[in-house]
Amino acid sequence: MLRSLPRLLTLAALMTALAGLIGCNRGKAPPPPMPPPPVTVTKPVLYPVQSYYEYNGYLDAVETVQIRARVKGFLTEILFKEGKEVPAGKLLYTIDPREYDASLAKSQADIKKAEADIANANAQIQLAEAELARQQKAYSQGATPKTDLDKAIATLAANRAQLDVSIANKAAAESSRDTAQLQLDYTKIYSPIAGRISRTQVTKGNLIGQSETTLLTTIVTVDPLYVYFDVPERDLIERQPGHGTRPPGSSSERTPRVEVGVGSEEGYPHVGPIDFQENRADTGTGTVRIRGLIPNPVLRSDPGMAAVSSDGSTPSRKLYPGLFARVRVPIGDASPRPVIPEDALMTGQEGRFVYVVGADNKVVKRTVTVGTQVYRIPPSQAGQPAEWMLTNPTPAPPPQGAPPPPAKTPVRSVVAIVKGLSTDDVIIVDGLQKARPGGEVTPEMRTLSGPPPK
Repeated sequence: MLRSLPRLLTLAALMTALAGLIGCNRGKAPPPPMPPPPVTVTKPVLYPVQSYYEYNGYLDAVETVQIRARVKGFLTEILFKEGKEVPAGKLLYTIDPREYDASLAKSQADIKKAEADIANANAQIQLAEAELARQQKAYSQGATPKTDLDKAIATLAANRAQLDVSIANKAAAESSRDTAQLQLDYTKIYSPIAGRISRTQVTKGNLIGQSETTLLTTIVTVDPLYVYFDVPERDLIERQPGHGTRPPGSSSERTPRVEVGVGSEEGYPHVGPIDFQENRADTGTGTVRIRGLIPNPVLRSDPGMAAVSSDGSTPSRKLYPGLFARVRVPIGDASPRPVIPEDALMTGQEGRFVYVVGADNKVVKRTVTVGTQVYRIPPSQAGQPAEWMLTNPTPAPPPQGAPPPPAKTPVRSVVAIVKGLSTDDVIIVDGLQKARPGGEVTPEMRTLSGPPPK
């Protein structure tokens, strides 16, 4: 009880002081209410907006070649840098050629022997023809028996048969020579295409091609690249000419294209045509595979660098076969839609919404359906004038001695609204933390403006 006495005395003193303050302020007027907080507002503007289908896909090489050994032998040289770009026709590997040199030399010797046999057979034929002529003359004069004439005829036929054998032997030797030459040529392995080469699967000194063709490395082309993506059958039907409200022959149908972005890239900077569509839908997934073709040029950071430099260096490229890709395909032609600064959008349990200011300056929460992003300041253009601006149509004069407020404010990002807003609505774009649904605000109007439609 004694320990709690100081606390009771302190509490009593506080209550006495509070009562004194209340007594002092009794009879005075209450403080005036706080004015509504100022917020920056604007109206959506109509702007031609292109709608898109969006998918996930992957990049792949247009050409992929497996480099294999066609003949057996010991690998003697590796003449490329792994992971670099190589031109078409570059020598990549050499295999020990001695066995095939010997085979070629034997075939060439067999050809010479066959040529000598042909010459000998021709000489024997001439001799047999002369002997046959003498025997025929002697037989007609009765100076020789019939057996000698028959023997001369048989000898000529045998010599002519020997000539045919020699000619056939020469043809076989020439075929053997061609095979030996081909095998000798296979001891030097060249790149059949230009592209980026992988690591070597076999190192120098190994016996290759003994029982099967040995895989040595692979080469893929790097410019251009394919992008593959799967389209749901519903989207595929809607893409057909004349479907729905889109008139036949719209620009997106005349020149179907695909737009691609990878990794942390802003937007979809890589554009190319759609060059292939699978001939049937996959019944398991209900999708159809589509392929686009996009360029993959050397980056600007490597000005003047050729696709493959003479010193073996490889230029930098943005895209790589096998990368995951964000893909979008235009839907019809661009059509006018309300657009607003993306800073005005908020996210809640009900989805995306904005604050709309009514005629009585009270705030109303409005759920909206967001469409395509129309504009975003690229990181490379930071510090440069923005294309979209919020302009103060009636700037107030600044206080004396104060600098004038900026008449224009850059907009970092602009999005289209598919549903929920019209151009007559007034939305809050700055000061959202001060506004509450049902509360009153002091709107400061700004005009949203952007570049002329392309």
